[in-house]
Amino acid sequence: MDKTLLFIKVSEVMHGSLDLGKRMYIILTCATAGCAFGFSRAFLLLKNKQSGFLEGEMGVGPVSQEDANKIWCQMSQEKRSLEELITDYDKIPGRESMPLFPLVKKMRVPLDRKDNPLIQCLEQKKPVKIARGSQNNRINQEFLYLLETDEFVCIPLLANDESVGVLLADNLYSQKPISNEDVQSLAFFANQMGVAIEEAYLHRRLMENRQKIIDMERELRKSYVMASLGETSAYLAHEIRNPLVAIGGMSRSILKMIERFPELKVIKEKIEIIIREEERLEDLLSKTLDFAQMDELILKPGNINEIIEEICHLIEDELKKRNIELLKNLTSLPLVLIDGNKIKQVLFNLVQNSIESMYPGGGSLYIKTRKEENFIKIEIIDTGRGIPFQVKEKIFQPFFTTKTKGSGLGPVSYTHLRAHETSLHLVCRLLLE
Repeated sequence: MDKTLLFIKVSEVMHGSLDLGKRMYIILTCATAGCAFGFSRAFLLLKNKQSGFLEGEMGVGPVSQEDANKIWCQMSQEKRSLEELITDYDKIPGRESMPLFPLVKKMRVPLDRKDNPLIQCLEQKKPVKIARGSQNNRINQEFLYLLETDEFVCIPLLANDESVGVLLADNLYSQKPISNEDVQSLAFFANQMGVAIEEAYLHRRLMENRQKIIDMERELRKSYVMASLGETSAYLAHEIRNPLVAIGGMSRSILKMIERFPELKVIKEKIEIIIREEERLEDLLSKTLDFAQMDELILKPGNINEIIEEICHLIEDELKKRNIELLKNLTSLPLVLIDGNKIKQVLFNLVQNSIESMYPGGGSLYIKTRKEENFIKIEIIDTGRGIPFQVKEKIFQPFFTTKTKGSGLGPVSYTHLRAHETSLHLVCRLLLE
């Protein structure tokens, strides 16, 4: 295909979408399609100024010689056009499902790594062709080992005379030598595509920032409501507690007085009901005060696994009674700054919800912990009935509950977790599909 005609066709398709993933796929498909440039594999890496790395974003091509032969055979039979190949992107669930993604994920090169040909290409804004790289001491051998080839071409993606990333291509499976003409043609194409990539990248960042602003506004409104509700709850709790304590005290005194008179059995039963209800209201008031004071953290170095073990010990008898199997996978964790009592309250509430979701048939409760980079991840998984879709958005609303016996103080758990964000990251999966 004439390269000018190819560029025009690709530009027309590009204008149809601002999706970064789709634009990258179009470029990589052009680099690998037999009706275009015909390289065995192609990869796109974009510069991330925040992380200080050149990071792999997407790769297109076979993962083995057998896979390559199968694809080439299929292509020769179907004789699909470039436009048809490009539409395959709409059938892909996500870039993580693409065959080369595990390799792409490893392509993460520090921007200060001057001996890496990708960084040289990025800084010099010129194509870099590597041939017999394994024999060149100036080439980073670690990167060649990752690619499993010592011959490839790297083309800068330019936007407003600035390198935004690189296009890397090789002929690992065809073993066809990369000619200077191949490099020049691909460079012309990639240079025109740099603006398209930058435009889509900026659009993605804009959408991400827009969503962050929406989330922040939502959190701000929620925080305002929670703060106002907390103040109101504290006032009402204190005002109600005094007469409630008096009612409870008087009821117990009357109960003691009439216990000597069997004929007053009916009255005794009614007073016992009053006392039970007073105790229930006392408990609700205590939880309401917790809700009002939930932002007060007492941080100390703590071990999440130890807290989980304490909770497991507390629920041991209940699990046996309800025929629930407990499975734990607690990996070694560092100490983190937490308010142990509040985290214990949150985890205990989650575990109790899981137990109740498996009533009456029983099931399995999984509790897992592990360290991920600078965070601790906790998973609480059950085989229960799960949370109905129409309820999920309401679970953190104050006093919302689906239980006949429940205070609906989900925001307490939510706020405890948010307050711990700097030192602890909880991922609680409550459903096992």
